Amino acid sequence: MNTENRIAVISLTSNGKNLALKIKSYLDADIYVSRKFWEQGLKEINKSFKEFIGDIFYKYDYLIFIMAIGIVVRSISKYIEDKTKDPAVIVLDEKGENVISLLSGHIGGANEMTIKISEYLNSNPVITTATDVNNKGSLDLIAKKINGYIDNFKQNIKYINSLLVENKKVGIYMDEYFDVDTRGFVKVDSINNIKNLDALVYITNKKNIDLEFNNLVKVVPKNLVLSVGCRKNTDFNLLYESLLNFLDKNNIDINSISEIGSVDVKKDEKAIIDLSKKLNIPFKVVSRDEILKIEDKFSKSEFVKKSIGVYSVVEPVAYILSGGNLILNKTKYKGITFGLGRLK
Repeated sequence: MNTENRIAVISLTSNGKNLALKIKSYLDADIYVSRKFWEQGLKEINKSFKEFIGDIFYKYDYLIFIMAIGIVVRSISKYIEDKTKDPAVIVLDEKGENVISLLSGHIGGANEMTIKISEYLNSNPVITTATDVNNKGSLDLIAKKINGYIDNFKQNIKYINSLLVENKKVGIYMDEYFDVDTRGFVKVDSINNIKNLDALVYITNKKNIDLEFNNLVKVVPKNLVLSVGCRKNTDFNLLYESLLNFLDKNNIDINSISEIGSVDVKKDEKAIIDLSKKLNIPFKVVSRDEILKIEDKFSKSEFVKKSIGVYSVVEPVAYILSGGNLILNKTKYKGITFGLGRLK
């Protein structure tokens, strides 16, 4: 199994080391063992176990322990911070008979990894999160799947998941279709049919929702690509204020933006770089050669052509970065242009 996630497998016994090596044949993982069982290709635990855990706790996305669960609980307790930050923690006995999801089951992915490892080892998966044992979907897994933003994240996750476990009527409505686990939810086909619901999860890119419903949780998928064109040395505040105006006019939640793009000649434009930092999203550049191949699809500017060699910037950039799904054509401000694409 190939994975881009950082995975560590930790064991303290000979049998544990052998099981760790078996897991490594399935997962691309670093294996940590005590000095007594070290061999070439493995990493040595060369300090007290609690100190060692402190060193690696946030260096990995997944920590897989092969030892008694009590040792793990005592060792990680002082380093646990928050369900949105903590790594997934999984525990196995040294015979590999049980695979236990201990920490960050949903957001961190411990439940999913527990299932994968148990299937590979033909072991017993132990998962205790309430939505899972009740065969329900969950709001945090939906948000993770679509890279969604939720205000008051922990409070709203707890609220919706508790309602699901209690078999309350929790509706889910999407402005566009997303392939998410909706077990336990009531699928809402029309936003007008919600009066009998106990709560509603609304997946949307909209900033403002024209809906009178008290128990509403908005999930904003981060799936829009913002393309930017601007004059050299554009003032950052002007760029940011123009963006807010652009989003407001189109009723788009700023949390929808997953990346910013521009043409390669703008790769060092400070205002765009600063905007990507402020929004904490990547800034990607598209080469003029790429734009030349498709520029006939879009509006043309002779001034832009003379300046940088292509007729247009924001429309082709948004088109390319979104995989061909331009949703808003060029909008002009003072020395600034924006375009928008939606990732498929």
